[in-house]
Amino acid sequence: MTPQRPPSTGSTESEAWPSAPTFGTSGASRVSHGRPPPGGRYLQRPVDRPAKSFPVAWLLSLILGLYGADRFYLGRWKSGLVKLLTFGGFFIWYLVDLILLTLGQLNDSSGRRIRPTAPFVWPSRIVSGAVVAGFLGVFALSATAEDAAPPAPDVAAVEQSSLEDAAQEAPQPAAGPADVPTTELASTPEVETPAEGTALAVLAGLEQKDRGEKAGYDRDTFGWREDLDRNGCDTRNDVLRRDLHTITLKAGTQGCVVLRGILESPYSGDTVDFDRANSTIDIDHVVSLSDAWQTGASTWDEQRRHEFANDPLNLLAVESSLNRQKGDGDAATWLPPKKDYRCEYVSRQVAVKDKYDLWVKPAEAEAIERVLSDCEGFLAITGENPWPVTGDGDVVATESEPTKEPAPTQEAEPAPTKAPEPAPAPAPAPAKDPVPATKDPAPVKKDPAPAPAPAPAPVKKDPPPAPKQDDSSGSAYYKNCDAVRAAGAAPIHRGDPGYAKHLDRDGDGVGCE
Repeated sequence: MTPQRPPSTGSTESEAWPSAPTFGTSGASRVSHGRPPPGGRYLQRPVDRPAKSFPVAWLLSLILGLYGADRFYLGRWKSGLVKLLTFGGFFIWYLVDLILLTLGQLNDSSGRRIRPTAPFVWPSRIVSGAVVAGFLGVFALSATAEDAAPPAPDVAAVEQSSLEDAAQEAPQPAAGPADVPTTELASTPEVETPAEGTALAVLAGLEQKDRGEKAGYDRDTFGWREDLDRNGCDTRNDVLRRDLHTITLKAGTQGCVVLRGILESPYSGDTVDFDRANSTIDIDHVVSLSDAWQTGASTWDEQRRHEFANDPLNLLAVESSLNRQKGDGDAATWLPPKKDYRCEYVSRQVAVKDKYDLWVKPAEAEAIERVLSDCEGFLAITGENPWPVTGDGDVVATESEPTKEPAPTQEAEPAPTKAPEPAPAPAPAPAKDPVPATKDPAPVKKDPAPAPAPAPAPVKKDPPPAPKQDDSSGSAYYKNCDAVRAAGAAPIHRGDPGYAKHLDRDGDGVGCE
């Protein structure tokens, strides 16, 4: 039985029966070309995107999580940008994301969970736990340190309040409390006080003044090399026996005079051989005599000047070249080339000036403080640094000093003498008129000719005087500065072999400059 169709309304059969396929087309074709669904859009099936990799996301969160790299990778750009600008949310956001990602509780931009995969589950949890524990430990230690430190603002407030209370208790002038300079007291910087017993503390106690006048200075007034301790030796040989080793003493001097030895120079660190016959070693006054004169010694009496010049605390055996290089300079103009010795050098200067109440110049004090700042806590020198008794020291031998044979002097040949000239013959007597001879004339007696003068004895010239010997080195005496320069000894300093006053006209201790 054929079903009845609904009445026609002027439409085609295909329109009246939408379920019926059009002739020549399939049902699928009809459905695809039918009317659009409500809203005018066709429904599309979502396309599946590949899931994010857990190892990549975890490594980014661990290493670059402070910069939001893990959230950028998961497609969460806005929160990643905020995390970048806040430096991982001040570490808190960084730690939270690391924990959530390790536990598989973090989603990507599509809402899918990023879950740990098989080989990375426990390694990621162990590493993440260690990182989180480390951060928490650092936070805890910093918080404990801040709690233990005394609050500086509170101390300042207490000091300020005590100053204000003292100002209120004191009688105030009519101008009122506004004149109290409380702000100036609060802004005064604190001055660090050097530790007691250090060289810096002794330096801080010295008076600072400008250099005084050098007028009237004469090195001879200090009595350098005097035997003040009455041990039979001059000061130079006392210092040599103290500072040299492998010493050979001169026989017959009661163990006093040093012939040879070896010096380990404190100024340069070099090893210097000493030979009395040709000395290259000087005795240096650590605080020079000229510097002492200009910083207070000009008012001393003779006894105190002699004590200063021969004080073992102020004397060191050094190379002659370095002693001349130093001159009368202080720490502001000269320091030993061996840097390891500079702290002891300036400390010894401070000790000497403190012992004799000498002042320091401002530039000198600044230079000493700068040196001592590199050896903080260097203790002040308090010992006298005495020399050994006569005959003591690192003595290995006692010998007689070899005597130098004087150079042979040629006697001057006598000047040739001229043969005596014969006496002139007497002039003939004038002729007389002939007298008739009555008798034979008496014979005339002639005076004998004078004997020739004897030849003068040859003049024997005295040999030239032997050169003067310096009792400290045995070097030759120089007649003038030309002789000093010819010997290569210019400039020559007071105390050097061959020094004499006629070579140092200005009396500053340095001749033939």
